[in-house]
Amino acid sequence: MADDDVEDCMLATEAFEASGAAGAFSCVKDGIELMEYLSERVRSVAEELPGLILLDLNMPRKDGREALVEIKAEPALKHIPIVILTTSREGRDMTFTREAGANSFITKPDTFDEWVQIMKSLAQRWLAE
Repeated sequence: MADDDVEDCMLATEAFEASGAAGAFSCVKDGIELMEYLSERVRSVAEELPGLILLDLNMPRKDGREALVEIKAEPALKHIPIVILTTSREGRDMTFTREAGANSFITKPDTFDEWVQIMKSLAQRWLAE
């Protein structure tokens, strides 16, 4: 997950654990850290690429829109599903991200139970083995 909001990263991590989904969950704070994280995994034989990226749109340094375009332009990364998880409810953000290759657009939930439900749903849809 790439999100500059520490509380949202904490909520998402706890919700992922509470959902019972298999796998590891990690957060980076912006698009630059996300691209560095992905680049390290592309270069490493031992590290796996993530099965799913949760991407906030509004982050400092490199926002989610820029990171989305970069990931989808990179042959080694473009197959990774990307779910936009943001506070935005803007139609133009939904249109842009869909056209740029995002697989889904979810507005961040208000309660922890909603976070858990989202994590369960995402794990069933994108991380099922």
